[in-house]
Amino acid sequence: MKKIWHVAPKTEISILHQVLQNRGVAPADVERFLSPVWGRDTFGHGEFTQMPIAVERIFKALSKGEPMVIHGDYDADGVSGTALLYTTLRDIAAKMGLPFSVRAFLPDRERDGYGVAMHNVDAFAKDGVKLIVTVDCGIANGLELERAHAHGMDAIVCDHHQMGQHYPHHAIILHPLAPGETYPNKTLCGTGVSYKLCCALIEEARKRGADFSDGFEKWLLDLVAVATVTDVMPLLGENRTLEYFGLKVLQKTKRPGLRAIYELAGLKDEIDTETIGFRIGPRLNAAGRLASAEIAFKTLAAETEEEALKYALELETLNKQRQSIFAESYKLAREQASGMLEGAQVLVVYSDTWLPGIVGLIAGRLVTEFGMPAFAMARAGEVVVGSGRSLGGLHLVEAMNSCGEIFLKRGGHPQACGLTLESPGHVEVFRDRVNVFAKNYFGEEGPKDKLVIDAELPLSEVSWELEKLLSSCAPFGEGNRPPMFLAKEIIVRDAIPMGATGAHLRLVVEGADGARHRMIGFGFGHLIGELKLGDRVDVVYEISINEWNGNRELQFKIVDLLASKEIKEFAAAERVDA
Repeated sequence: MKKIWHVAPKTEISILHQVLQNRGVAPADVERFLSPVWGRDTFGHGEFTQMPIAVERIFKALSKGEPMVIHGDYDADGVSGTALLYTTLRDIAAKMGLPFSVRAFLPDRERDGYGVAMHNVDAFAKDGVKLIVTVDCGIANGLELERAHAHGMDAIVCDHHQMGQHYPHHAIILHPLAPGETYPNKTLCGTGVSYKLCCALIEEARKRGADFSDGFEKWLLDLVAVATVTDVMPLLGENRTLEYFGLKVLQKTKRPGLRAIYELAGLKDEIDTETIGFRIGPRLNAAGRLASAEIAFKTLAAETEEEALKYALELETLNKQRQSIFAESYKLAREQASGMLEGAQVLVVYSDTWLPGIVGLIAGRLVTEFGMPAFAMARAGEVVVGSGRSLGGLHLVEAMNSCGEIFLKRGGHPQACGLTLESPGHVEVFRDRVNVFAKNYFGEEGPKDKLVIDAELPLSEVSWELEKLLSSCAPFGEGNRPPMFLAKEIIVRDAIPMGATGAHLRLVVEGADGARHRMIGFGFGHLIGELKLGDRVDVVYEISINEWNGNRELQFKIVDLLASKEIKEFAAAERVDA
């Protein structure tokens, strides 16, 4: 599906200020956006209405040595938030001389499914657990936490997902979207909520005599930075500030597990959001996708370099396996999707041979390739588990809710969700019903994959000074994408395939001023046969830096490309919305 290009109208202001204006940054907020200040641009943990109750209950459990379980989730957000709370409690107990009867529990994707499972609640009760603290899950597990209450266990919910059908009324709730919650930042990730709880616990520990240094809490931001990016939270407002300072902490993290991941992944340069999204996050997620999320947790919670390296090596192996398994599985998914484009507005693919742990990856790739919302599903024992990824503003939780009582479990965010169906027979029912919802939402035209371009900018006008100015808008991510520009009618002088399989493309192009520039297009290798020397092309690009063998040069990264043949086939009004 061709993307619709929307080019922001030209203005008389500078490129930097146009980029900021396109992101809704008012002139009065420019300084705050470009230079976050910790005390000014974050909110206090005490603004969570039930934070004092949560802190009191945890310290009661610590002081009495009550068995406590931190119940996380199997993705990078859930694992990071669990490790953050676990290691903070470990530090508090050590500094205060308290017994440490805390264990972390990461569910198995196939055996337990998403969230808190009834059989695990019963097992916790049998083991004498007195307090369950959920991280990145729990808000949709009202029935399960009611069972915990009936067993005599208390529960604290640290979550950020959409509300479920059954609210956990007997639990202490730390959730920015909970009814009556006044915490201002409504887009914290699960680890962000866990972080606020950790800050409150450290503050209370200081009051009780624990020797925590000033600013100790900021060292916890490394995992907040990882989770905010991997869970695709908007990098605006407080999230932007948490990420801005979290990246600085990531660069000099004290966690042996993260340092072991860096070493094995070959990370030597500055760590940014792209590094998290493509290098760190996939390794943490690989454990929960293919084996057990506990491997990722043990990596992050490791106290020694030897222990950290042991588990980081397992993550490295699992990540390589994940890449191979996904590549093979996606071939079938792509084939299925190609066959259902006629009349569909949401892609729903299924196979009983796929690993449940990769369905989220499949759904995400389908959205990218086909420009449509997508669900991918796989068999897990007797049931079917699936993941969805949105596009065009389709609210996935509302879409699932419209499908009736066909789910064993469902939950998530408007943009990404998970679900469990009773049997493969329900897949077709879900496919039909979710497409009815999508057609009512999108209308007959269907979803539009719009590419929002900041400005038309000839390659000759790009300089090191401009790159430096634009880089001040980082960190980039959801809600603050990297700036994109349009170069029109540039001439192809050379087209070279790159990569072992020729999947990528390097172009040498000539601008209107006669100067030549190099461009790189990851995933654009298929255009080699279509591009001819002398062709004129329109290219949407990002500005980046290529560092190789001690040299640094400006690099133009291709986001989308319109070849001369396509320029003739598509009317300007149909392709470019200026």
